[in-house]
Order: sequence, then C-alpha cells, then structure tokens
Amino acid sequence: MQHPIFFILLTIMSIVTDINTTEADLINTANLVQPTLSYTLNMDEPHTHYIEVVMDIKNLNQDYIDIKMAAWTPGSYMIREFARNVEGFAASANSKEVLSNKISKNTWRVRTKNTKNVSVRYRVYAYEMSVRTSFVDADHAVINPASVMMFIDGMLDVPATIKINPYKDWKEISTALKPAKKGDKWTLQSPNFDMLADSPIEIGNHKIIDFKAVGIPHQLCLIGESNCNEEKIVTDIQKIAQACTDVFGENPLESYTILQHNTDGSYGGLEHFNSTSLMYPRWNFEPEGKYFRWLGLMCHEYFHLWNIKRIRPKELGPFDYENENYTTLLWVAEGVTSYYDDYLLRRADLATPEKYLSVVASNINTYENKPGKKVQSLTESSFDAWIKYYRSDENSNNCCVSYYTKGAVIAAMLDLEILHATKGKKSLDEVMRFLYTEYYKKEARGITQEEFQTVCEDIAGVDMDAFFKAYVHGTAEVDYNKHLAHVGLKIVDENTDKQTLSLGARLQDNDGKISIRSIKRGTCGYNDGLNVYDEVIAINGFRIRKTADVTQQLSRKKAGDVVEVMVSRGGKIRTFEVNLERDNTIAYKIEKADKISKAQEALYNHWMRLD
Repeated sequence: MQHPIFFILLTIMSIVTDINTTEADLINTANLVQPTLSYTLNMDEPHTHYIEVVMDIKNLNQDYIDIKMAAWTPGSYMIREFARNVEGFAASANSKEVLSNKISKNTWRVRTKNTKNVSVRYRVYAYEMSVRTSFVDADHAVINPASVMMFIDGMLDVPATIKINPYKDWKEISTALKPAKKGDKWTLQSPNFDMLADSPIEIGNHKIIDFKAVGIPHQLCLIGESNCNEEKIVTDIQKIAQACTDVFGENPLESYTILQHNTDGSYGGLEHFNSTSLMYPRWNFEPEGKYFRWLGLMCHEYFHLWNIKRIRPKELGPFDYENENYTTLLWVAEGVTSYYDDYLLRRADLATPEKYLSVVASNINTYENKPGKKVQSLTESSFDAWIKYYRSDENSNNCCVSYYTKGAVIAAMLDLEILHATKGKKSLDEVMRFLYTEYYKKEARGITQEEFQTVCEDIAGVDMDAFFKAYVHGTAEVDYNKHLAHVGLKIVDENTDKQTLSLGARLQDNDGKISIRSIKRGTCGYNDGLNVYDEVIAINGFRIRKTADVTQQLSRKKAGDVVEVMVSRGGKIRTFEVNLERDNTIAYKIEKADKISKAQEALYNHWMRLD
C-alpha cells in the first residue's frame, strides 16, 4: 500500500505539469498569431488611370516577406503579366522605409527584420477595358483584384479588408464582397485571396437595379448608356436563373451581382463565385436577334455558378496565380456550359425550337469549317488554351479547334446519346447534378477526365468509351445524323449543289489594297502557293481593286480551270497558277427526318420541353 504522501506529491506534480503546458501553449499561440492584411485603394486622379494601393500587414514574425502580383486571373487562361503595370513599389515600418527589392518579374522581397507591422505602397496603371483587367477613367473604375491587389507569398488564406476611397463625386460601389461592417459600403472584407480575386468591384455612378430571382437577391448594375429594356432584361434574367437552377435542383447563392458594362462594341463575360462581369455593345439590346446574343452570354455566365465555380477540373484549385494551371477538361467547363447557354434559353421559353436548332447548326458549321478539326482534339484544345486559344493567329483555324464550340457540339450529341440510352428518363442534367452533389458538396474536390466519363456512363447505363475516344480524345468525323436520329432529326448541307469557286482565302480591303488575311488548309489557293499577307494585284491580268473583283473574276470560271494570280509578297511581284476548286464551305441546317417514329417524336418533345 502506497503512503498517502505519495498521492499528494503526484497531485502537485500534475498541477505543475498542467501549468507549464498551459504556459507553453500560450507562448506557442502567441507565436502563431495570424497576420492581418488590409488594402486601401485611392483613385484621386482617375484621368491618369492610376490606382494607388496601400497594403498594411500586421502581426508578422519573420525576417522577410515576399509580396507577389498574380500573373493571370481565373476564368481566362493566359498569362497576362499584371506586374507590368506596377510602379513605385516601396515598404515602410514605423514610418521609416525598409529595404525592398524585386527578385522576380512579379515578386518584391521586403526585409521586415522581425518588424511586426509593415506598410507596402505601389501604383497600378489600369487602362485596359475588359472583363479580365482593371480600368479607371474620369467616369468610373472597374477593379479585377488579381490585377491590382498583391498577395503575401504563402499566405493566400489570410483574411483581408479592402478600403475603397472613391473619386470625389462617385457615389456607388457594386461587388459580391460583403461590407466589413454594417453601414460602411466602402470597406469590404474577404476571407482569403481566392475570394478577393474572384470578386470584381465597380465604382462610379452606375444604375443599380435590385430584384429577386429564384427567391435570391440579385443586383443588376448598368454601367454606361444603352438601349436595353430594363423591365424585360430583369424578367429574362429571372427565367435564366430558374432554368439553370432546375438543372441542379438548387441554387448555391446568397446573393448575386451582375456588372453589365455597356460598351462601344466590345463583347465578353467572365464568371465569378457570386457574380459576373459582362461587356456588350450598348445599342445591341435591340432588335431581338441582337438581344438574343446577350441572353446567351448571360445564361453562359450564370450556368458557370455551378459548372466551373463549383464543379471544377481537379487541376483548377487551389490556384497557382503565378503559373499556368493545365487541364484537359476546359471542354467540359466551357464547352458543356456553351451547350447549356443556348439550350436553357429554349427551356426558359426564350427561344423557339426552330431558333434553338438553328443555333446548334451554327455551332456545327463553325466547327466543321475549320481544317483544325482534323488536327486538334478537345482534350488537346483544353490543355493548350494557354498558348493557342488565347493567342490565335492567321493559322489557328488550320491547326486548332475551340473547346467552346466543339465542346458545345459534342455536349449536344452526348445529351442525345444519354436520352436515347435511357429512353428519356435521364439526360446530361443528371450528370451535372451528380457532379455537383457528389464532388462539390460531398467531397469538396474537383473532377478528373476519367470521372466525368464514368459518371456519363453510369447515368446512361452504357459503355461510352468509343464516343469519348472518337470525339473527345480524337479527331474523328462526328456522325451527326446518327445522334440526331434519336430525336427524329437530320442534318442537311445547303451548299451541296452549289458550284461557287473560291481561292480558300479570306481577303481584306485596306484602302484599295486587297490582302490575304488567312487561307484554309487544303484549298486550291493554299495548295498552289498563296500565302497570308500576300497582296492580290491581278487575276488573269486584270487588276484587283476590291474584294468583289476577285468574286467577279472567279464567277467566269469553272472547277478545274487554271487562273494566274499575281501578288506582291514582301514587295516582290510573284505569279501563281491556281487550279480552281469548288468552295468547300459547309452550310448545315437541322430539320425533321422524313419518317419519324412515335418514340423519336416523344424524345424530341422531351428534349425541347414540349411534353
């Protein structure tokens, strides 16, 4: 039996140990206090297009920190070198300058020497109006944070506050970021750099329209004059939101911000986690034909709330903001979205079945008339977006395909195959819903190429390996009539009987000088030696002064005839003999098949939501 004093000693030792452990924990906790980050943005002279940025960093505990500028912004897959717009970088602590130097194209090293609090200042030139970049002038400012606000290396998860000091007479600010405190709309907060980079900010005197769609607050911000019908545009956004939500069974938003920039002619859109930035020609909201294009743009970006912002390729998250993030799945992220942006307009009754089929045919024609369809697969197009899609040139059509356009075409065929295999019980909707529920909500991760195919096969209940090998990983000709026959449709080339002749070249008139801007691989002009940038001077000895002159000269000939084409190439006159061939441009249209079974008609009605 132990003596009672033994237990007293054990108790004392235990208390001392607990006290010591607690003190150590407190010391460690003090050492692990997370840094805090705040930005202040000034635009006192907006006509100069500069944004003054101050980064205040507190609770540091290291000898130096590296401050970095992103090289690209998610959703637009090209290295854009935002650091090129930075100037005047300096750092200080306790009102005294501390040593800082640039150590790479987008990195500045600040020698903190264990100083707890550091302030960094720099200026950003912002005068590129696009959905990917930042722009400031005397009228307004649009800030894409990845191009303006730097981040601390290794600290992307640090929360931040953003104080906006607007130009003197600017009254409005619109963004998906939430106010840091109630009643102060000019001070925002972000839980991390990912959300900050994904939340564009509009500042100025734009018009704001608040409304609800699927029961969720939405805000439409109209920047610049336009001929849009505000009541109609809100109603149509509500229809689009409902159609998109119906695909997935729920809407993940608490609120949604639409930055609609009405431009002199620019077009584009960029998706964000809780918002979107759109650009559209200000006078193209009428007539209906032009407005339909805006509806497709709006629907495309809204569908991205699920497909890419939540359902994402495995490689796109967490982001590396300095380097390319390669994936073979952009055809799913963008191509499947491009399929739905047209299809859901039909399902929302914003397009007739006939209008929708004409859009499908247009996508097919765009794809089929590119010689690059025989060269580049969908997965290759996705992977090479960084160096090819966003850097197109005069030869791109000969060697590349768009993962948007071909992706939309293949997604349509895939949907028809699933509908056919399940007798209309399931469709691509079930695939997208499963990806959203299982991979985003339950597993909180991205998907792989193999997983996307497996889910399609599981939903369809059939092996789809041949489909994916031919159309996704390969460059096989698409058997449109096979897939369209499932819903009683067929495809017809309206140019089959036309005998129009062509050199295969796209011509441009520059003040009476007719030059070749691009030339299609496999055409007679390409095969017989004509080059891009050749100035066409004469055909068969007759002077060419306008593009119509070429058409007139060729109209007198027939396939098999030889014409002499005189060009100036680099200032030197050359003559080429070109063996004329029929223009091989395809002009498909989709129409009802000659004989349709009841099963085909039922499936068509289901696809078009006519049942």
